[in-house]
Amino acid sequence: MGIDDRAATQAASEILRDSVDELMATFERQRAEMAEVGQRLAATTVTAWSADNLVRVDANTAGVPVDVQLTSEAFKRSTPEKLGRSILEAVQSAARQAAEVSQQAWAPLTELADDIPDLPDIAPGMPSIKSVVDSLFPDPVTDPVPAEPLNDEDEDEYFRNRGYLDGAK
Repeated sequence: MGIDDRAATQAASEILRDSVDELMATFERQRAEMAEVGQRLAATTVTAWSADNLVRVDANTAGVPVDVQLTSEAFKRSTPEKLGRSILEAVQSAARQAAEVSQQAWAPLTELADDIPDLPDIAPGMPSIKSVVDSLFPDPVTDPVPAEPLNDEDEDEYFRNRGYLDGAK
């Protein structure tokens, strides 16, 4: 190996070392920021109400309900079927809000990640950090097709006959 070959190899090694050092520094900054974002999100909840204002759901940023409150009017103005739909609506709304809050909190890190090379770009065969980040955000909850609501006459009959006491629909 000649002097020119050694110099070229050393130069290439130095460039690779600088790239790896820069990647590691960026990784450490991201790791610290991810921990901070994770702590902030762990302490965050979202609140959603059903459209009829009978149900309130508090959820963590993973979309998991941590509290469900029914207003006292829920038992006076609703049937079990309608109340079930109201609960489902509030839970799904809270899950969507939680997904939005999480995505907003992680957005600066995902944008930064787009600007740096991924591990397989530098060292083929290494796992992709970008694919891990992409997996953090599943598709949001979708609304099911709502059940046919009771009309006013059926609802009045339901309450007149105390159907809510014997489980009738």
